[in-house]
Amino acid sequence: MTRPGLVAVLAVVSFGLVCGGAPALAASNAPLVVGLLLPPDEPEAVSIRQGTLAAAEEANEGPGPRVRIVVRGKKGPWGSDASEAALLVMDDGASALIAPTGGAASHLVLQVSGRTALPVATLCPDASVTKASIPWMVRVAPSTLDEARAIFGGVPAARWLAIVPAGRAGREARSDLMSAASAASAAGGAPVGTRSIVKGVETEDGVISGASLRDILSSIHPEAILLWLPPAAAGRLARALRGAGFGGPLAGPGSLASGIFASEAGAYAEGVLVPSVAPGSTSAAFEARYRRLFGAEADPAAANAHDAALLLIRTVRKASPAEPRLAFTGDEALPGATGPLTFDRHGNRLVRLELFRYQGGRLARL
Repeated sequence: MTRPGLVAVLAVVSFGLVCGGAPALAASNAPLVVGLLLPPDEPEAVSIRQGTLAAAEEANEGPGPRVRIVVRGKKGPWGSDASEAALLVMDDGASALIAPTGGAASHLVLQVSGRTALPVATLCPDASVTKASIPWMVRVAPSTLDEARAIFGGVPAARWLAIVPAGRAGREARSDLMSAASAASAAGGAPVGTRSIVKGVETEDGVISGASLRDILSSIHPEAILLWLPPAAAGRLARALRGAGFGGPLAGPGSLASGIFASEAGAYAEGVLVPSVAPGSTSAAFEARYRRLFGAEADPAAANAHDAALLLIRTVRKASPAEPRLAFTGDEALPGATGPLTFDRHGNRLVRLELFRYQGGRLARL
């Protein structure tokens, strides 16, 4: 889809809501619809989808309108995600939207939300998403800035290498990592400065040849390396880095607290550092429900998606049918699987992260 095509899609959505109001609660007995945009290439798509379904089941066990999760996302040219987000509102009658972890798709959901006034909970860690100035949007997952600060505060290294995804996702991640390094240096909390992340190497799937890795290590001489990649790719790279002879600290985002990373890295997960909320980061009730529904252990992506869905369900249930956005103040602490859900005035999750280390296949507090 061209940029004019995207503008046309958003204009249609705006016109439809101005003329017809928010569609999801138009009928008193209609189910409450939460729309989830989930592009097919989302690395943690299965966990995210299942986390939202677990939240819907939990909500449907209590009072209030029945809840239905509608998931959209398909491969296509630029703008396909915007069309899918628009259809969640116009065709599926969504009263609230969940934006995925990917920055590009998340920003498109925010554009739709800005024209429809529907509340949004995003799973994207990029600092840029809460700069959109949409008052009915919050970020449920910890930001890259928060996670990087936790790492820099716990690892006394002054020369870092950041390995990030290719394209826009990698540029956003590296920018946020550099900002966190600068802030850590200014605060005096760690010997890290804006020049400490000396290079951001991009990789599509965590595969870098042994010769290339050795060249990178010998030219940069990093003291520590950030594996800012999806879990499977980070696991492959941890294995490759140890094979190339790197013996320093390895660290990555909270998403690496998952069976996918541990399985892919194998014995090479040992010692990898991961920021996470306090021990028992997911509630026992949520974990039990997730195991019963899907026969698997919940990972951080599933827990964050569950909390995003449950937060939106609670928000829209207490709103008037015509103005669901008015109930979404973001300033009320609500219980979630990942702990209390509280946010600052920009919609950023307020959460205290601790640093954990893989030991014997499990995460232990550093």
